[in-house]
Order: sequence, then C-alpha cells, then structure tokens
Amino acid sequence: MADGKTIQNLKEFKGLVLRADVVSFMEVDGKYYRMKGFTDLPTSKETEEYSRKYVDEKSERTSSTSMTSSTDFTLDRYKDNPVHDRIQEVFDKELLADDATVNIVVVNFAKAIEGQEGKYFAIKRNHTIVPDSEGDGTDAFQYSGSFKANGSLIEGYAELEEGDSEWLTIKFTEGKAEGEPAHAETM
Repeated sequence: MADGKTIQNLKEFKGLVLRADVVSFMEVDGKYYRMKGFTDLPTSKETEEYSRKYVDEKSERTSSTSMTSSTDFTLDRYKDNPVHDRIQEVFDKELLADDATVNIVVVNFAKAIEGQEGKYFAIKRNHTIVPDSEGDGTDAFQYSGSFKANGSLIEGYAELEEGDSEWLTIKFTEGKAEGEPAHAETM
C-alpha cells in the first residue's frame, strides 16, 4: 500500500531524477572509471514477443520471452582518459569478440541504499563495443557506436573507490547491501 509521501509525490511531481543522476562506469584494467565526455548515451530495450490467440477468447495475448539492451553512444575524444582509450583501441585495432567486450556499471545516484551512506543501487552488465563512426563533428574528434548487451544483468550497489572523493571511480558489489530491502526496485 502506498504511503503518504508516495501519494504526495504523484500529486505534485516531486523528486525529478535528472539525467546526470544516472551515471555509467566502464571497467578498464580491473577498475571502474566514470564515463565522461559522452554527448549521447541513450539505452533502448529490445524485446522478443510470443503472441497467440486462443479459440475461446476474443483478444490476442502477448508475452515477452526475452529482453536485451543496446546503448548508443557519441563521445568527444579526450587524451589520457582510460574509457576513451579503451574505446579507441577497439576502433583502431578493429577488435572482435571477447577483445571488444567491457563491463559497464550504471549507478543510479537518485536511488541511495536506505541506511547505507554512500551506497547506491547499480546494475552491471557485460557489453560488446560495436563501432559505427569516428571523426564526426567539426570541433572535437568524436566516436560513435553502440554498447550491445552481452550477457545477463547483475544487480548490486556502488560506492566510492578508496582514495576517490569525486565519484570518478567506483567499487561495485554484487547483490544486496546490508539493510537493503529484499525487493529493491530496478531502474
């Protein structure tokens, strides 16, 4: 049953989640780095369906049978950026299969783990970098392509990497944080 706060938020549209509140981090050499310099990073879901019509019913039924995601990207290339270096490597060397895969963790800073200061809900997934174009734009050198899901998503939480105070690197932990409700809602 909804509490008073939920009802009030529905009525007044309080608590808008900004795009900058949902941030991606890419694993490079065993460390998760914030994906900075991206001008476009939308995710789309690709769903397969099973539709059928039963003879004793007037309408059709549809069930989702599988779902995956694809995140298109465009970035302005910056020097000495581990994420950009990794993406450029896939482009330049035309890497394939496992050589073109990376782990990406999406952290929802609007969804703090209740009772756990500095811990936020996060989803990790293995992705394949699928290059599209490089050199677009007339000002910055840009790369564009897609991160295509390459495996199941893993729920967990993110917290600051030791020695970081600006959320430029994170530590990802799989599973629920201590004190987190058994059924945390997904992004």
